[in-house]
Amino acid sequence: LADCYAIGTVLRLYHNIVKTVNVGGCRIGDDGLTAILPALLQTQALAHLTLSQNDLSDKHAESLSAVVHNNKSTLLHLYTAFNNFTDYGAAHVNQHTHLCTKLVAVAVGASRSANQETALGTLR
Repeated sequence: LADCYAIGTVLRLYHNIVKTVNVGGCRIGDDGLTAILPALLQTQALAHLTLSQNDLSDKHAESLSAVVHNNKSTLLHLYTAFNNFTDYGAAHVNQHTHLCTKLVAVAVGASRSANQETALGTLR
């Protein structure tokens, strides 16, 4: 968890120049994302966001949607697959991807999803 707070500090300091955040496979969980999320919400130049395989639940789905929206003109890749999102969470994370003008790859996973279309975004 201390590492997540350190990541959050760096993101806050460099919110306008950080282009890549990759904590994929780190199993940070909802508590780790809680530590990073306030800084992620301040980012303005994010091109690559990888949060896959972190045991994330729907708890922060709406906030992740806001991160996508805040970076809609710069985001190229969004990977949040292999977490514990339900259809509801995956739909929220995916909600603003259509506004991303440069987005080329999306993998928004809903591990507990019954709807495969909701579970994975499309590769453009």
